[in-house]
Amino acid sequence: MADLEHLANYVSAILGASSSRIAYLENSNQETWFDQGFTVTAEEKTYAFDDGALIKRLAEQDNFPSDAVCAECWISYEVVRQPLDKTVSPSHISFNNACREAYWLRYFSG
Repeated sequence: MADLEHLANYVSAILGASSSRIAYLENSNQETWFDQGFTVTAEEKTYAFDDGALIKRLAEQDNFPSDAVCAECWISYEVVRQPLDKTVSPSHISFNNACREAYWLRYFSG
């Protein structure tokens, strides 16, 4: 049976934080459009890892003015390919702002 590896280890590497994994940017696409008078930017990046895993990060944010400490945005991670000897879990996670992403990362990286 394959060992379980938490997705937080891979997200840490993607964001440049301390991690047991090493991420290599494999592909990057950015798209911008206008929606109801605001600019929306979506960025999709795919990362290959030293253990063979492949993970996609999608981040979407608009330029709607906000006084919130943590403005609304949409961030998701998806395991596109599992490593040969491990199972990354969860295989998908989404956040509606960067503060929630940071909290989740601290919680599971502690």
